Amino acid sequence: MDAIISTIQNFLSDVFVHPQIVIVLIAILPIVEARLAIPMAFAYGLPWYESLLLGFAGSIIMAPLLLLILIPFIKWLSKTKLFKKIGEALYSKFENKSKQIDEKASNVKKFWGLVLFVAIPLPLTGAWTGCAVASILKMKYHHALGGVVLGNFIASCIMTLLCALLPENIINYVITAIGIIALIVVVVLLIKILTYKKKPEQNEEQTEVEQ
Repeated sequence: MDAIISTIQNFLSDVFVHPQIVIVLIAILPIVEARLAIPMAFAYGLPWYESLLLGFAGSIIMAPLLLLILIPFIKWLSKTKLFKKIGEALYSKFENKSKQIDEKASNVKKFWGLVLFVAIPLPLTGAWTGCAVASILKMKYHHALGGVVLGNFIASCIMTLLCALLPENIINYVITAIGIIALIVVVVLLIKILTYKKKPEQNEEQTEVEQ
């Protein structure tokens, strides 16, 4: 396992030269985000504060744009013949996630609900999903951005603390576990997209999406 992780690290370093670039690029990726980027930074031997900074910065850099375009883009996909099923399945997934936060709650409760949602360092609770959830809940832009940033910072701190407390030889197991979980999530999402069928009760909601 150590040899495999080392090979991957060496390959990425050869391509992008600096490990810092590798960490930021991993953190930008949906699903894995800082959850994988920070353990990778520790595996590269970077100090904890640099690992935290790079993982957090990389995973949050897309948030201002995602809040503006992610859900509109998914709605656009839902209107196309070729990608209709993908758009509908993704919107349904994010809509289900948004139900973890009470849409009738006050702005303050929605804010802290979003913070808590993003702060849990699990797949599909990061900045990408947080931005989608905030958009579906129609949160004010500055509230949504603040909630995603704060929640993501907490998640990054949790991952940094976890990696700092673990023995060095265990970090590669953490990386492998996160990678496997991310792969499973991707496969499950693909299966859901391929087999997705809109439920009758979703007709009205989908009509609203397509408007």
